[in-house]
Amino acid sequence: MTPDTEYRQIEPNEDTYVILKALLDAGDGFVSGSQLGDQLGVSRPAIHGKLEKLREQGFEFEAVRNKGYRLIKETDVLHPDLIRYYTEKSQHTTDVLYFPVIDSTNSEAERQLSFARKSPFAITSSCQTKGRGRLGRDWHSASAHNLYLTTVFEPNIPPQQLQHFTLWAGIHICRALQSFVPNAPLKIKWPNDLHCDGRKFAGMLTEAKMDADSIRSIIFGIGLNLNSNPANYPIEIRGIATSLYAVHGKELPLNQVAAKVIAAIHTAYQCAMGASITENIADAWAPLSALAGKHVTAIMSGKEISGIASGIDASGALLLQTESGMRSIRAGDVTLKK
Repeated sequence: MTPDTEYRQIEPNEDTYVILKALLDAGDGFVSGSQLGDQLGVSRPAIHGKLEKLREQGFEFEAVRNKGYRLIKETDVLHPDLIRYYTEKSQHTTDVLYFPVIDSTNSEAERQLSFARKSPFAITSSCQTKGRGRLGRDWHSASAHNLYLTTVFEPNIPPQQLQHFTLWAGIHICRALQSFVPNAPLKIKWPNDLHCDGRKFAGMLTEAKMDADSIRSIIFGIGLNLNSNPANYPIEIRGIATSLYAVHGKELPLNQVAAKVIAAIHTAYQCAMGASITENIADAWAPLSALAGKHVTAIMSGKEISGIASGIDASGALLLQTESGMRSIRAGDVTLKK
């Protein structure tokens, strides 16, 4: 059930999905118009008309007489049928809801839960009007070439069992993105930012709904600067923000990235739940830390603590080597000391 809001959800279209699946499965091969027509029970002219609509949405096709059609370019913005295809290909059957414009994907996740939508599910959007980050900060979310995504789980377990979830999410998302940009040094700035060459390209926000002794729901959101140009960012963040396009030098397949990130979040959730853990979180974190060996300042409970970042401990706390010894930072804001 979709709540009655001012925001319009675009649902996958079965005919469009069948066409795109056939073309994507064919790879560099051609799919005949008659084959597509037989699959949908329509005429070849009708298939041509459907392909023309897809062209209007940013897809490009090659048509060759006696061979058929070949997909040569996907649309460069989020598309519900492409998200469905790549999500199913990654063997995750999560429902993914797409909104061209939304206030916040995390806020929409809350609304969906209030209307009794069963988890897990994900919310994606091409534009957030009220995107938010950690500590109530705004998240610039105007570009349709970025990824704004929220995934929802309902664990109903004691809070301590999910204390590592955001950290595992950062680890697995970073690893998934690294496969798209193998030469870019992707790192995690404790506890919830993704960096490359000292600039932030993604932020994560985990929000929990709790009963007296259990977590009822986990709402995990990520804003990922993917194919946007940092030169177009608000002036106040141009010096500290980047995108994977900027560090990689070419655009990445947005819908494929979305599916990979959703799969990574699910893997992180399973790790946090204690399923199939084959590595220690401190060891998994170490090679991805953006702070390792650097002089940082943490603000915890209104007090500043400075020291050399020395990894995380088994609880996920940031370890700082200070003049008075090793300190554990369990929550707070951390900045590199100038």
